[in-house]
Amino acid sequence: MLLILLNILTWILIIILFVVFVVFVMWMVTGYKAKVPFVPVPDSILKDIHKIMEVKEESVVYDLGCGDGRILFYLSRFFPKARYVGIENSPFPLLLARIRAWWHRKSSSTQIEILNQDFFKRDLSDATHIFTYLYPNVMDDLLPKLDRELRSGTRLVSVTFKFTTKQPIAEYDLNRSKYKLARKIYVYEF
Repeated sequence: MLLILLNILTWILIIILFVVFVVFVMWMVTGYKAKVPFVPVPDSILKDIHKIMEVKEESVVYDLGCGDGRILFYLSRFFPKARYVGIENSPFPLLLARIRAWWHRKSSSTQIEILNQDFFKRDLSDATHIFTYLYPNVMDDLLPKLDRELRSGTRLVSVTFKFTTKQPIAEYDLNRSKYKLARKIYVYEF
């Protein structure tokens, strides 16, 4: 009996180690493939983002480099009729976002679409709101595309990083310690 129990525990340990290895490999591929590493927005600022985004029921919200999708899922609690699209091309955060979306579908009628795409190749012309948490060089590379595609009045909210050649219409200091991420939010209108 003890031998059988030891054998079962050994197999459980092997399975756990295999899963950890797979997750580690996915994390490494994510860092190699992405222009921006997966760094989630702190949960403590979600309420600030919610207020600043100004989403409405008829909004079309894109999260560029959505990571695990936490912004979309948070906003969908307040505006369930809005349309939400997360774009992510890194395997590990994409997997997390898709698992969350699958779980979310079981308990909500809100549809959150998580796409495995490069947001530089996705048409964003139907967006009314865009959320970003991207490095400045990626923001600047993205600006010409946004200027071409976005309709007048589209609101873009960026945490921490801003465009170097476009002035925000508003800037919010979240009064967070200088040792914490996500201390400022920038708002742009196109």
